[in-house]
Amino acid sequence: MGMFSKTPAERKLEELTGGIILSDEYKAILKAKGIDLKTGERIKNQLKEEIKLNIVSEEGLETRIRYLINQNAKKTPEKPVEDEPSVIIAESSLNKYGEEVKSLKSEYDAKEKVVINLIEKSFAPPQITYDKFMDSVNNCTKVFNNQYDSALSIIKLTTRETPRIDTELENKIRNMKTIISHVDDLTNELIINLSSDNKSNADVDILFDDMKDLIDSVKKYD
Repeated sequence: MGMFSKTPAERKLEELTGGIILSDEYKAILKAKGIDLKTGERIKNQLKEEIKLNIVSEEGLETRIRYLINQNAKKTPEKPVEDEPSVIIAESSLNKYGEEVKSLKSEYDAKEKVVINLIEKSFAPPQITYDKFMDSVNNCTKVFNNQYDSALSIIKLTTRETPRIDTELENKIRNMKTIISHVDDLTNELIINLSSDNKSNADVDILFDDMKDLIDSVKKYD
């Protein structure tokens, strides 16, 4: 190993929080917990020091980061004891979200293959139209996967379900479903275009403009 090689714990910390720049998944968790990025950076730096001092190991890193995130999460005003709802443990109650995002991921992967196949049949490379459409689909895939990874990270690192967590996950699931819907529309237009004697790209172009607007709006939200 070189003198600058990272330890397994340091590498795992980067997987969970990002390298020089905080990862989108870590930012999403911070946002869901009401933690600002400066505090998130401080948590990361604290973990770096704890790793260097052998206070925390690779195996205990996820538990430690969950603890620090929960310690720094914005607390809602306390209610009288009689009005307090019972605590909901995220490990079981968030399973519904985990199952849904995994199902959407499988659905998107299957539909992505279909639409790419149709684009290849409709516009043989190296046509400019082919490149434009493939770039649009690739952008959709990148944003979809970002929403998927962020949702799974929130589920993995969250210990208690809160209204804020629910809202964050529901937003990501809605974004994933909307992207799938646009891919469905594109698939239908390409099928019609392939079977039509009078081929026109106008409707397909409109769909791609809509998809671009969608991707831009999701990126802006994140």
